Amino acid sequence: MWIAMLGLLNGILMGLVYSVEELWVGVFFVLVPFAGIMMSKKKTALFLIGYGFGYYITGLSFLFKLTNVLPLPVYTSNVVLALAVFALSAYLTLLMWLAMAPFCFLKRGRGSDIFLLAALYTLGEWLPELVPALSFPWFRLAVVAVPAPLLIQGASLFGGLFVSFLIVLWNGLLARIMVKRRLEFSCGLAGILIGAVLLYGEVRLYQSRPQEGQQVLVVQGNHEGSEKWAMKSRDILEDYERLVYEYADSPVALVVLPETALPYAVADNQDTKKALSLWSRQLPAEILLGAIEREVTETGEERFYNAVYHVTEQGIDTAVYRKQVLVPFGEYLPFEEILGNYVPWLLDFMAGNYFEAGSAPVIFDTGLGRAGTLICYESVFSRLAMESVREGAQFLVIVSNDSWFQDTPAMREHHAHAILRAVEEDRYVIRAGNTGISSIIDNRGRVIAGIKEKESGGFCAFAAPVSELTIYAGAGDIFPAVLCGIYILLLLGHVCVLIFSAFSDIINKQYKNLRRRQDSHMCERREGRGKLR
Repeated sequence: MWIAMLGLLNGILMGLVYSVEELWVGVFFVLVPFAGIMMSKKKTALFLIGYGFGYYITGLSFLFKLTNVLPLPVYTSNVVLALAVFALSAYLTLLMWLAMAPFCFLKRGRGSDIFLLAALYTLGEWLPELVPALSFPWFRLAVVAVPAPLLIQGASLFGGLFVSFLIVLWNGLLARIMVKRRLEFSCGLAGILIGAVLLYGEVRLYQSRPQEGQQVLVVQGNHEGSEKWAMKSRDILEDYERLVYEYADSPVALVVLPETALPYAVADNQDTKKALSLWSRQLPAEILLGAIEREVTETGEERFYNAVYHVTEQGIDTAVYRKQVLVPFGEYLPFEEILGNYVPWLLDFMAGNYFEAGSAPVIFDTGLGRAGTLICYESVFSRLAMESVREGAQFLVIVSNDSWFQDTPAMREHHAHAILRAVEEDRYVIRAGNTGISSIIDNRGRVIAGIKEKESGGFCAFAAPVSELTIYAGAGDIFPAVLCGIYILLLLGHVCVLIFSAFSDIINKQYKNLRRRQDSHMCERREGRGKLR
């Protein structure tokens, strides 16, 4: 039991490093105990479970900010959220355990174990992205390492998961040296790999060519979630109009407004359509904004989408991007038939918040270049940004509504994911948040300009189109896929060894029984000969 408590403590420390900005450098040291115990001869199943619960519960504590959103009394809301945090932590812990558990019988007590440990931990971060309907790839060590610009350049090689791999490898290297008190060949190899990536980051970061770009205006309305949906369409439109003209103090090529900046069906509102076209002509600039799209099917059924519109002087573009990955319990109700029967108040909570999911990326041709778009939660998924870039996007626009996070660490963590997307795809990222964090990030992950959370305003900065593909954009998630292949081969090899050992034991047992019968028979014959004499 003590080892589970030790894992819980290590997980809580990791959760604090993940959540507290000032502790970010701890990511290079806090996993040293984790690596040391995992590479020891102790049974680590309970340690893994304790670590997972400590890590994820601490990291998910921001969900308690939703207390005032649920249509329940405060105490009941806290109980419901506590259960939700526990359930989600249990789910993520299970996935981490599935990835890490084989380490206990695959390790060989050698220096090479640090590579195996880093590989399996990376798979544990990848698995939450692969589970349909329950995808939640929020917790990745690379997110914590964003303040280390040299290291995160490695994401352009094999993605953010490769950065996580290097972080675990470094912790394992330190743990191995502390235990053995000598530098082994595998440790030296790990050090060379990490050093090579840092050198690559140095070259990529400081020898990048300046890009020719144009001015972009990002507007942050700072409308709280409940306040925004309660505002009249005319009032919220006038508020954004004031901000757009106030902060467009120089010619701009593009104006970006946040997710559901106009929380209604824009294409159905003639006054809004005229106003947006007028903005585009007078600035003059093109506009990308988040709003609602309403679709009426042939059967008369209404469908609503969380969408991004492109506005030019001629009006609203016919091409509309529809959000592909929806937020469970925020934009749709997973397992609706089951939950609707057993938790009926969820149906009331979701009333009016149902959206349909889009099915493909949409690339907008703008004066700045070809724009790929992501909406809020989608920025956590590397593959969506990759798909847009492969379709020809020369820069990425992320519109978001993080007002539910309020002043929790989740707002900063969400913004860190956007920085990783910029590095992975070698694209400028223009991020407009309803209450923040809004920023323009260059293709090396450096924040050029921005506005803090919970402020109303805007800013102008240069952004540039980029057309080249990174290794990661071209190859995709080949790194975790290779790790997964090695994982399967190692498991199959271990199973084959077990089967062979069991088969050998059976053969040996049969052989021993046969020899025993033969020896017994020989003894009987000898005794019979003795009697005859």
